[in-house]
Amino acid sequence: MDRRNKLRASLGAFLRTLCDLMLLNLLWAVCVLPVVTVGPATCALCAVSLKLARGEPVATLQTFFTAFRSGFRRAVLLGLLGLGGLAVAYVDWRFALAQTGSVRVLFLVVAVVISAAALAYWAWAFALHAGFENSLKGTIKNAFSLAFVEPGKTLLIWLAIAAPVLIALLLPEVAVIYLGWAYILFAVSAPAFFAARQQVKVFERFGGPAARIEPQEDNFYQ
Repeated sequence: MDRRNKLRASLGAFLRTLCDLMLLNLLWAVCVLPVVTVGPATCALCAVSLKLARGEPVATLQTFFTAFRSGFRRAVLLGLLGLGGLAVAYVDWRFALAQTGSVRVLFLVVAVVISAAALAYWAWAFALHAGFENSLKGTIKNAFSLAFVEPGKTLLIWLAIAAPVLIALLLPEVAVIYLGWAYILFAVSAPAFFAARQQVKVFERFGGPAARIEPQEDNFYQ
């Protein structure tokens, strides 16, 4: 009976996590539509994902919108800086590929460096804002510091974020069509959850989770 109860509890936890991820995916997609709110929406996404990764009970709606409002201006600036970094990397790649000879090699190297910096920023900045109280400058500084001291975890986060794109590019078109429902339900929240599992390990090693949203506020499953 104990084994059966454990299996039921594990299945129940798994299904609750799936439901949370589906709702989280929808919330992020709606809140990111104005574009300028990409920062607060992504920080809120990370706040819920970090709690799910720690195995805490989560009131997804409450936690998401509380985190969305928390440090809103700073989160907006984080989002705009992140989008700006991606835009610069994209333009640099386009410019580099249009060149020839040694100039092309030079600009390709620059493009790689800029892209790595932009991806390092996206891997850590929003999760740090969601999990820790800090200034804008401190959050950005810590994001690059963590990317430098935790290259393995950073690479795993990059792979988690890139997985939906890589699957779409590598699988046959028919398979991608059949997986369309999964993209609609989990394309953003699932990578964020797997990234959070890596981020939590690092945060706990460097001073604990320091969650913005207190656990007693999340009583949805209690």
